[in-house]
Amino acid sequence: VYKRQFVLWVNAEGQAAALRTAPLHAQVGGPVIEVLAREGRWVSAGDVIARIDPVEYEISRKEAQGALEQAEASYQDLTLGDETIEDPEVLAVRQAQARIRSGLAGAEARLEQAEYNLEKTVIRAPYAGRVANLVVDVGTRLSPNDSIATVVDLSSVDVDVQVLESEIAALEVGRDASVTFTAFPGEPLQAVVVTVNPVVDPVSHVGRATVRLRNPGARILPGMHANVRIAGRLFEDRISVPKEAIVERSRREVVFVFEPESEGATTGRAKWRYVTTGLENEEAIEVVPSEDTDELAEGEIVLVGGHTTLTHDAMVRLAEPEGGAGGAP
Repeated sequence: VYKRQFVLWVNAEGQAAALRTAPLHAQVGGPVIEVLAREGRWVSAGDVIARIDPVEYEISRKEAQGALEQAEASYQDLTLGDETIEDPEVLAVRQAQARIRSGLAGAEARLEQAEYNLEKTVIRAPYAGRVANLVVDVGTRLSPNDSIATVVDLSSVDVDVQVLESEIAALEVGRDASVTFTAFPGEPLQAVVVTVNPVVDPVSHVGRATVRLRNPGARILPGMHANVRIAGRLFEDRISVPKEAIVERSRREVVFVFEPESEGATTGRAKWRYVTTGLENEEAIEVVPSEDTDELAEGEIVLVGGHTTLTHDAMVRLAEPEGGAGGAP
């Protein structure tokens, strides 16, 4: 018998999605001269995925560097002797005019653009993840905006679920959740609610919530089907027993409470008590106070197996739990 928080769970289905997905596109054109990544391989942030032939962009950078040097020389000629000007406002105006007439600002911008283009001949992973949808190889000629690959962050996965409007109001960010994937039956994984969409679809009358769970080893892949159980309404300090403890006698609900022969004994008598039940979830059922039924105390042992044919005061022995001692008898 437990006295603790009683949880009404919300059950839903959904599909796994990567925490982050980054489609990589060429920002400059040219032939691919090297592909270092392979589809499905892990990459770290900054790792090189592919390289575009940089020769054209190196030449452009050199040309821009030369043009900048010419502009700087012209600026120096136009401002020669300006050190004798004492009025700072006049000096500032002359220098500004000299920058315009020499074309210095434009030359600086063209060099920055050339250096930027050269840098973009190397395509890097924006963050750690796995490479997917790799569509280039050595010799592929790319144009700006052509697709190269996708980097998928699988360190965690999100599962979007559709929740009935009658249940979504009970959900909150931070609530515990349990996720079981069809690919890994019988292996519930712990998750947490990260978003609850504040809008309910007026046609289907469902809302959306997202749970997130860690994904060590990237076992869970995007698209995998999942069954999700989210903690919904919470009720504090409720007395409850496992659902298997409830049996029916003469159309009334009964539990058998174990009374040991002596303290710590595993043999004793099964005492039935009439109970009134309340809330119910997948594992437990609440026992509520009532004038017509008995109360249960936290810590009492109730029988959950071999008790369907018992009579009041029958002698019983608690069996060892499956798997050996240490668990509930």
